[in-house]
Amino acid sequence: GDTLQLVIGDNGRGFDVSQPRSSRQRGLANLRARAEAVGGKLTLTSEAGAGTRVQADIPITSGADGAPPAADKSEDHP
Repeated sequence: GDTLQLVIGDNGRGFDVSQPRSSRQRGLANLRARAEAVGGKLTLTSEAGAGTRVQADIPITSGADGAPPAADKSEDHP
């Protein structure tokens, strides 16, 4: 099937992804959980002195009529 791929990277300090993070630092864990909740995958690569790259691969599903899913137009989501 089709997949949406979002890649965000920088050329900053980077960090060792194998090192444990503080329990107060939940951002990457939250991103991974959200990607997995919709059947996707989040990949993080980083190296000290070489920047960081976050890649999300999200499957695109269509409705019963084959059309792409409609955007959420509720007031909670502008």
